[in-house]
Formats: sequence, structure tokens, C-alpha cells
Amino acid sequence: MGTRSRIGYELPDHSVVSVYCHYDGYVDHNGRILVEHYQNREDVKELIDGGSMSSLRSTHLWETKAVRDDDGNIVRDEDDNWLYAPVRDPQPLYHTERGEELEVVLSSFDEFIGGKCGEEYAYLYDLNGNWKAYQINWRGPVERVDIPNYVTA
Repeated sequence: MGTRSRIGYELPDHSVVSVYCHYDGYVDHNGRILVEHYQNREDVKELIDGGSMSSLRSTHLWETKAVRDDDGNIVRDEDDNWLYAPVRDPQPLYHTERGEELEVVLSSFDEFIGGKCGEEYAYLYDLNGNWKAYQINWRGPVERVDIPNYVTA
């Protein structure tokens, strides 16, 4: 099961262009990746233009499989993680790569943080070039949460 999130950027009229991300939506993962790797509006727009995604940053492709030795056992790295092949440089794993339609949503801010697809977090790149994070509580109010500054920390 994934920690779902919505990632978007604010337009001058305060509407939001956003996409869905299925996995690792919590602040210490997706929040960190956004702050570290998407620091200007052009990069954020390019990220969103790719559409909804399974993962914000992955080396996997949709057809990636675990590497096995001659005996059929899964090969592990020095940290005991499974090795996969083929792999690529870290990047979003977009749903369009598996043949799905491009899905980018234009909405109001309230709709953006509404969690209509079960999102648990929402990340907004605002007009001032800052990332803002919101935790979406299904039974309570949406709560603004901090994203630690991983770039200068």
C-alpha cells in the first residue's frame, strides 16, 4: 500500500496544476525529494507535465525484475537490498510509461488539498518559489506541515 500524495504548482490566479503520486508521499521522502531536486518553477512544471506517477524518484522501469543468480536466488547488494535490472538514472516513474493516459489536473486550492483520490499529503510549489506541505486528515482538518530544508541541512 502506498502513501499517496498530490504534487502541484500554484498559478497567478491561485488555482493549482497538479498530479497524483502513489508511493512514499510522506514528508521525509517525497517532501525531501521535492526540496532537493525541484528548486525552480521550470523543473517543477516539467515534473508535473509528465502526469501522474507511481514514484517521484526511482531507478526502476515498469518491466524491472529482481536479479537472480544461477540457482534462482535473488542477488543482494552490500546493504542487503535486492538488485534489479534493467535500471536507469533516478527519475519519476510516470503512469504514461505503462501506456496510461496523461493525467494533469487544474483545480482550486481547496480541491487540490481535498484528497479526492485518497491522498494523504499534498505538496504545493507556491508563487514565491517555496514548497509547502499539507497533511490530509480524512476525519479532520487539513494540516500544514513543515518540510525540513534538506538542501542546506
